[in-house]
Amino acid sequence: MKARLGVELGWTTPATTPSGQALSQARRKLSSERCRAVVTQVYALCTMARSQAATGYGGFRILALDGTKVTLPAYRSLRDHFGCPVQSPLGPQASFTVLWDVGANQPVDWRVGAYRVCERIHGHEFVSTLGAGDLLLADRNFPSRRMLIALHGRRADWLMRVRSVGSGTLAEVSAFVDSGLNEQQVTLVQRDHHGKPLSAAVKLSVRLLRKELADGSAAVFITSLLDPLRHPAATLIDLYAERWKVETAFRELKIWHGLERFHARYPDGISQEIAALMLFQLLASELEARARIHHGTTIDSIEPPDQTPQVRTRTLRFNRRIVTDCAVNMLYAAAHSDLQLRETFDYSLYRIWRYRQNVKPGRSFARERKSPARGWRNRAAIRNTTS
Repeated sequence: MKARLGVELGWTTPATTPSGQALSQARRKLSSERCRAVVTQVYALCTMARSQAATGYGGFRILALDGTKVTLPAYRSLRDHFGCPVQSPLGPQASFTVLWDVGANQPVDWRVGAYRVCERIHGHEFVSTLGAGDLLLADRNFPSRRMLIALHGRRADWLMRVRSVGSGTLAEVSAFVDSGLNEQQVTLVQRDHHGKPLSAAVKLSVRLLRKELADGSAAVFITSLLDPLRHPAATLIDLYAERWKVETAFRELKIWHGLERFHARYPDGISQEIAALMLFQLLASELEARARIHHGTTIDSIEPPDQTPQVRTRTLRFNRRIVTDCAVNMLYAAAHSDLQLRETFDYSLYRIWRYRQNVKPGRSFARERKSPARGWRNRAAIRNTTS
C-alpha cells in the first residue's frame, strides 16, 4: 500500500521519495481538526450504507450518542494533555465520544478530549451537525434543558433515557415519577443556573414515558415525538434498544481494532490513529451494505405517510469480524491491481453471506462484567500493599 501511495504521489525515485524521518516530522503537523475534516470528506463519499440503512423508523436518520474512556500509553506528554483518573496516577486516559449512525452502522462524527471532560460537553458540540429528519438516541448522561432546547432549535428529534432519581433529575421528571403515570406530556421551561425560569424563557413540549424493569425499578424516557397514536410508547421503547449498536461499536473498536493500543506519544497522534479507525469503520460499513444489496436483504426506506411507523430492521446479521477481515483484504488488493481487487470483492461478498446468522428477536441479557477490572490499582490498595 505504501508503494502504491508513492506512485500516486509521484514518489518514483529515491530523490523524490521522503525519508521515514521526514514523514514522522510531517505527521507532527497533522492536527486533530484536519483529521476530522478528512473523515468528514470520506463520510460524504460513503453513501451506500446510508441509502440502504439496515434499521429504519419513520424515515428518520437514527443516530446514537455515547462516550467511553480509553487508556493511553504512559508518556508524559499524554499525561499532561489528557490527565489521569485518581485511581490511576500513572496511566493517562482520554474521553472519547462518538455520534453513530445506527442504520448505516458507521460513525458520523467524534471527539476526543481530556479525561475529565464530560461526554455531555462533547454531545453539545454534535448538536450543530443535526437537523430536520434526525432522531437522536442517548442514555441518561446526556439529556439536559440546554441540550433539548438546542436540539429543538435545530428541528431535530430525540428519544433519550433520562435520570429519574438523584441529583441532576429534572423537576418535571420528578413530578412525573411521583404521579405514577406511564405516559405524560409536559412543558420544559428554560431556567438559569439557580433553577429559576428566565424572563424570556423557551417553553418546550416533551413527552415522558415509563417502563417497569425486572428489578422493580422504572426507566423514564423523554422524547420530542408527541403523537401517541403515530408513535406508541411500546414502539419507542423498542426503538431505544437500537442505541445498543454504539456500545457494540465500542466493543469492536477496543477488542478487534486496537483502540487502546496506541503507538503515538503526543496528543495529535492519538487523534490521527482514532481518525484512521473511523475511516476503516466507514469502509467496513460500505462493504456490509454492498453485501446486503447483492443478496437482496435490504429494507424499504420509504414508508406510506398514512401508516404508523414501525421499527424496521434486517432479519439477517453478518459476522462483523469477517466483514472487517474482508475490508482489510480489499485494501491490500487495491494496492496491487484492479483485477485482484475485483476478485477479492466478489469473494468477500460470498464469504460475508456464507457466515450470515438469523436475528433472534426478543433476546436480552443482563449487563455484567465478563472480564476483570482493568487499569491501575487505587492508591489505597497501593498503600496497603507497601505498608
